[in-house]
Amino acid sequence: MRSFAGRDILSLKDFERAEFFRLFEIAEELEPIARNRRNSDILKEKTLVTAFYQPSTRTRLAHEAAMHRLGGHVTGFSDAKMTRAGDWYQESIKDTVKMLEYYGDVIVMRHFQQGAPAEAAKWASIPVINAGDGWGEHPTQVLTDLYTVFGELGRLDGLTFLCIGDMRMRTMHSISYAMTKFDIEAYYVSPPEMSLTEDFKKELRDLNLRFTEIEHVEQAIAKADVIYMDSLVVAEKMATHPQARPC
Repeated sequence: MRSFAGRDILSLKDFERAEFFRLFEIAEELEPIARNRRNSDILKEKTLVTAFYQPSTRTRLAHEAAMHRLGGHVTGFSDAKMTRAGDWYQESIKDTVKMLEYYGDVIVMRHFQQGAPAEAAKWASIPVINAGDGWGEHPTQVLTDLYTVFGELGRLDGLTFLCIGDMRMRTMHSISYAMTKFDIEAYYVSPPEMSLTEDFKKELRDLNLRFTEIEHVEQAIAKADVIYMDSLVVAEKMATHPQARPC
């Protein structure tokens, strides 16, 4: 298994199966710190740089709180309009990253443009973590979700996932890539205009994911061990959509 030291976290497609379990082990060791609302000094010598070009509450605070709980420091920005990257200067990702890397040990980036964190990683001399990139991926969110599933059910192999919502969303991309690493069967249900693209379906087949697209939630809900829904907004749309009504 590869080391995580100095490594970018950009896509779950790049993860090896064993790496998921290694992260779960570490998360379990650190979980009491968060649950007990305690701080440690594990990362007291490290600084996290947040580069959030897109509004975020939960994701940004989750990364910042984790760093503080582990004794580290946080700097960065949460509104690109307040930086030279977002005002009339329109500083490039390369220039911004070359500046940010001098202020910390790792960059966490959320960006409205798909592929922006990967572009940043090309130029940065420190690791880059993708905290959501447009229609691309959201690996840290899905790693947290899978840790929750693993903790509740004790396994990932042999499970059936029912994925409901907009299949163009970055969380759906990341969960799909993650499922290809395990013996998981997936069912997808969405309005037609939000369904899996042909290119993505081909990619999932090439990665040997067993999946089925269905029209109604009731076709698979009895088989599901996990229901993965991307947002309440999509759920509301589906509840009134004539061709994709949940049960």
